[in-house]
Amino acid sequence: MYRRTWLSLLLLIVMAGVIAGCTASDPGTGALGDQKKSEGTAAQASFPRTIKHFKGETVIKERPVKIAAPYITYVDNLVVLDEIPVAAQGMAMMSTFPNLQKKLEGKSVIDLGKEVSMEKLLASQPDLIIASDDMADKYDQLSQIAPTVIFPYTEDWKGTLQLIAGAIGKEEKAAAFLAEFDRKAKEYKAKLASRSGETVLFAMYGGKEFITFNEERVAAFYKELGLKPVPGSEKGGSLSLETLATMNPDHIFIVNNWAAPIKKGVKDTLKDNAIWNGMKAPKSNHVYYIEDTSVLGPMPLGKMIAIEEVMKAMGNP
Repeated sequence: MYRRTWLSLLLLIVMAGVIAGCTASDPGTGALGDQKKSEGTAAQASFPRTIKHFKGETVIKERPVKIAAPYITYVDNLVVLDEIPVAAQGMAMMSTFPNLQKKLEGKSVIDLGKEVSMEKLLASQPDLIIASDDMADKYDQLSQIAPTVIFPYTEDWKGTLQLIAGAIGKEEKAAAFLAEFDRKAKEYKAKLASRSGETVLFAMYGGKEFITFNEERVAAFYKELGLKPVPGSEKGGSLSLETLATMNPDHIFIVNNWAAPIKKGVKDTLKDNAIWNGMKAPKSNHVYYIEDTSVLGPMPLGKMIAIEEVMKAMGNP
């Protein structure tokens, strides 16, 4: 059985109210390392080039023009590389990712649906299909439509961006984006240094519980920006308000709960709650809202938005 997308996992977890790490396993760590090495070699070559991937090797004869992305996370990667896919998964869900949605405004992209329609994929006549390993069982079928590369799911979004860039000849664009991310992260980390001793929690609010995420899922916040996690929150999970109060973080970021949105938001919903009002973050007006759910996924644009949102909220002590 192959893995669901991280967004589907998030939906199941949020609706159940239980997160045990909120991340899929990463069976492709070794393969990813081998692929990075292969892509580094391919980066120096012109087309045709041979790309090693989850299901073997694929020869890409010339630079692809019409690229299909039957995995919503890879749409983000392609947009960062200045490529608009001819067809993509989950276009109807783009309101969940407002920053990515803005990049796609006015662009003609065939919606492959939440569950990828092979008929629509065929009709899009792509030059290249870039899929995740949740479609590995359909590799032969995909390859009959167009040359296909399948990359393993991983939280290593930087590595994935480099793999995709290597497949389509956009290595320099990927390198420039990653350099800009690292530059901003370093700058923001220095500016936030005065708050390095203050605890920060990232969560979704489900109406009754707060849903938190494991370290790998929120590494862009803690590792890149030098923020201090709340002790006991490293593995992620569901927290009652009472448990959250005992942890009592200095800052709380609430990420848009797209699966079960709270109409009034956490601040209005809990404004008369004595436990909530007794906590440090609400008392100091240090509760912030992030609308774009992509900050939690292995999505390059989402990660750039993530560090900018934190800087905007905490950069002026």
